[in-house]
Amino acid sequence: MQKKYEDFTLGLALFDALPVLFLCGSMLLIANHFKNELFLIGALLCTFAGCAKVLWKIIIACTNKDYSFLNKQLRFNMPLGFLFLIISLVVERKNIALHQIIDSILTWPICLFFLIAFLGLFMMFIFAFTLDGTKARSNWIEQITNTICQASLFFGIYLLK
Repeated sequence: MQKKYEDFTLGLALFDALPVLFLCGSMLLIANHFKNELFLIGALLCTFAGCAKVLWKIIIACTNKDYSFLNKQLRFNMPLGFLFLIISLVVERKNIALHQIIDSILTWPICLFFLIAFLGLFMMFIFAFTLDGTKARSNWIEQITNTICQASLFFGIYLLK
């Protein structure tokens, strides 16, 4: 194993699964009301990307082996998944009552959950350029932020009903 990942623990790897579970839950809540194949493909790509990264960390923590392709795929599958999600929304824009969704998002406390999610995404963007992904401390900062972000998104979507 490369020395640079020796501080990755099983706890870090398992904690990394939380934002993946919250994102998957958010996608399921949306997919329950929004029937679109492109959305489903995007949701599956995002979920696959997150699961592969979690598996990568578990393998490092348990075996000291670095199968970097499990980590590197995230930078391709996650953006591709989000692209499919966005395309599905654009394609179905006439079938979505956007004004009703926006009105609901702007109500209390739903707006707070979406604000926290947005701020978390913004912080994750900054972390991508400022934190060292090979350091356990940086990974903990990213994963705590990502978990708060994804949990907020999940609860915001859940409250939309």
